[in-house]
Amino acid sequence: MPRVSVIVPTRNRRQQLVRALASVDAQRYRNFEVIVVDDGSLDGTADWLRAQRPQDCLIETGRPGGAAAARNRGVMRAAGEILAFLDDDDAWHASYLAAQVSSFDADPGLDVRATSHVEVDPGGRVSYPDVRPVFEYPNALVHMLAECPVHTLSAVACRRAVFTRIGPFDETLEIVHDLDWYVRLLAAGGRLVHDRTALVERAVPGGLVARHRRWFSEERVVHRRAFAAGLVAPADQRRIRVSRALLFARIALTRGDARFGLVRLAEAVAASPLDAVRIGAVRLRRLGQGLPVAASTAWTVARR
Repeated sequence: MPRVSVIVPTRNRRQQLVRALASVDAQRYRNFEVIVVDDGSLDGTADWLRAQRPQDCLIETGRPGGAAAARNRGVMRAAGEILAFLDDDDAWHASYLAAQVSSFDADPGLDVRATSHVEVDPGGRVSYPDVRPVFEYPNALVHMLAECPVHTLSAVACRRAVFTRIGPFDETLEIVHDLDWYVRLLAAGGRLVHDRTALVERAVPGGLVARHRRWFSEERVVHRRAFAAGLVAPADQRRIRVSRALLFARIALTRGDARFGLVRLAEAVAASPLDAVRIGAVRLRRLGQGLPVAASTAWTVARR
């Protein structure tokens, strides 16, 4: 029986999928199965998988159901004790699974582990996201809601038992079902560790940046749930609102969506002028300083 189940949802990205699966094949850790969930592709993905990768488990949904539903299908089929998620346009460093499994072996109380990642644009330029927290947060839940340091499920592995404990991904959330799942985990007392070593290559820009309004509206749903459940103190709620409003203001203004961006900027200032100034000042200072050497030297995957 495989120790790890690798779950790869895909839709109409056969060329990118080839590279993603090649990075799985290159893993130094070998005790895994691969489950590819074809979410209604029309580009011959399923036929290619049957012909070229008969060793993989192929699940066909028939019609598109979304990433959350595809991932849930993969989880239901998985036989491994550890689940590792990979998006079809991302890739892993050859040591990725070995690092994840080693951490779970060393820490029996660990539920979820995320590594860091690098981002690669269509021109092949690499950037290193700054995931250093702006503030010292009272707990991991507030940090997750305010800054969400885990940017992609491609960098996440978990024990399968976590899904039994807190349930599947929320299929009503098209974009932020991963954030909702982390919040539910932390609210239930689960442990999530974020390692700063970059072992994943993430393709950007992704759907989040292109669909920032939908992303924002779904995040608000997750925030409202957490606030209504009494999980976050009022002062931390304000800080969360400011932090996320400033993020979406920057994304929107960069995308040329001035109206949405200015509304978010005004919202941040109205929620807490002091926090808005402090967050803005920290971000500007870090832009001038650049990223720490450890984050920028961790990536060693050969470039394509």
